[in-house]
Amino acid sequence: MSEFANRLRGLRLKYYWNQSQLAKRAGVSTSLISSYEKAERFPSVDMLIKLSDIFCCTTDYLLGLEYDMKLSVDGLSDKQLQLIVDLISELKKEQISSLPKNH
Repeated sequence: MSEFANRLRGLRLKYYWNQSQLAKRAGVSTSLISSYEKAERFPSVDMLIKLSDIFCCTTDYLLGLEYDMKLSVDGLSDKQLQLIVDLISELKKEQISSLPKNH
């Protein structure tokens, strides 16, 4: 099984979610989550980012490229930290604006 599949399943279980609950949060089918966890399919870049946002971890963590779930900002200046905060805010705005309208 791939490291991604193991990490995805581990995070889902850590949150006490079943596959259906994660699928609903990610806006995909339960069978797609199942296929990720069985390493039958691999997520798109957009889905990988969405999953990392859902689990509050880095994409590198999900991919098994790093051990820590969180990105370290040690040693960054105040200006660099503010740029990161601004970027995250902008990405969240884009994510919200790209959601389908249900009205």
